[in-house]
Amino acid sequence: MTTMPGLLPLARHYYETRREFLTAADARTTLWYRLTADELAVAVAEARIILEAVRRAVQEHAVLLDGVSSHQLAPVGIPPSQV
Repeated sequence: MTTMPGLLPLARHYYETRREFLTAADARTTLWYRLTADELAVAVAEARIILEAVRRAVQEHAVLLDGVSSHQLAPVGIPPSQV
């Protein structure tokens, strides 16, 4: 996997993407650079949640790939317990 962006850039991009979607639905939202300290804290917390979700998905994917790789490496016709 490629390197993930830092928390603040991720928070900004997530917030601005979310704001664009909401604006398209005629919802009014605050621009990133005009967020209050509390609003900024929420945006950063959401980015932290996104990073954790991505970390878990990558970990799950790696475990699944490891399981498939070890299964495929076993010789054909020999039970895994005898390998």
